[in-house]
Amino acid sequence: MAPSAWSADRLRDEIRVLGARGLPRHEYFAELAPRLRRALDNDATCWHTIDPHTRLMTSDSPDELVERGIFAAGEVSEAGRLMVRSEYLIPDVNTFAGLASRRVPVAILDQTARGRPERSARYRDLLEPAGIPHELRAAFVIRGRVWGAVHVARRTGREGFTPRDAEVLAHVAGAVALGIRASLRFDAARRADGEEPPGLVVLAPDDSVELMTPPARELLREMDSRHAAPVDDVVPAPVAALVAHAREAGVAGGDVGPVNVPGADGWITLHASRPSEADGRVAVVVERATARRSAILRLEVQGVTPREREVATLLARGLGTTEIAEELVLSPHTVQDHVKSVYEKVGVGSRAELVASVFLDEYMPEVVRGTPLTSRGRFEGAGGGFHPG
Repeated sequence: MAPSAWSADRLRDEIRVLGARGLPRHEYFAELAPRLRRALDNDATCWHTIDPHTRLMTSDSPDELVERGIFAAGEVSEAGRLMVRSEYLIPDVNTFAGLASRRVPVAILDQTARGRPERSARYRDLLEPAGIPHELRAAFVIRGRVWGAVHVARRTGREGFTPRDAEVLAHVAGAVALGIRASLRFDAARRADGEEPPGLVVLAPDDSVELMTPPARELLREMDSRHAAPVDDVVPAPVAALVAHAREAGVAGGDVGPVNVPGADGWITLHASRPSEADGRVAVVVERATARRSAILRLEVQGVTPREREVATLLARGLGTTEIAEELVLSPHTVQDHVKSVYEKVGVGSRAELVASVFLDEYMPEVVRGTPLTSRGRFEGAGGGFHPG
């Protein structure tokens, strides 16, 4: 039976309402998928969050691929590995990072491949064997920053996606991006109590797990709280993506990252490094995001720009408009515009509300110490050693 004919405008309005609820990301995607189907016929969707800085995948929600019989639960990890390979290790079409750079971040595989989808490694290795030859993809971007992406599938025997389908997805992409950002805002606000040691995962050249410490296992489990702790030979997609990036970058002796990944109890930070150029192993340090990093993310996921974060920090230190203008070499009028924008984005009406909403308990210790911000609006930390991802 064909889906009810929702217009693109109605779908966008529904998504805006849904996104305003600030649901945890898996709940948000679970609510979003059937709504999308009412205006854009499909057999299944797979949703992702993406690090806006590195454009690496930070989580995936393949529930529909399993629920609708495209993959068995035990096949999801291998499918994820193949997708990571297509995204970061080999050239392929319609990668999420590539889509994020386009004016319209939506593409149909059949059209991009000019009727020969077998040119795509993702099609050959993953889509065709799974019986989903028709693929529509989108990246969800706000102000040049990508927050998530989706793979939309139709099975063998179905008609391919049309330009109208792509237009519907493009029409709602901004609303979806706002919803993902709102979801991540609430994730960033959740913090676990107590100090935890970092964990370590070492992957061999063939991506098998050589070592996974208990703290790493617990933190990796939090990346997808729906499932049990990962077994010793499986790592989540965000780790696989970062490892692929580390190998592709060819960095030896230094960290790649950090990448911040949303977890069930707050943000988790991943750092990858290679022992040497000749050694194909990659070590990944997994740790709870620090309060400073979490506070910065809390501001950023609400759309606060680097310059606005500088203004907000000086506001929290008690500076007035004239003092902030002198500190940042801006006009008082420009400072007032930034203050107004910060208040609107964070949803507050005064300096006190801003401090209570964002800085208290997390940002305030750095504000009191006068820790400087980088040009991108982030804390440097003592000696400049703090550079959040």
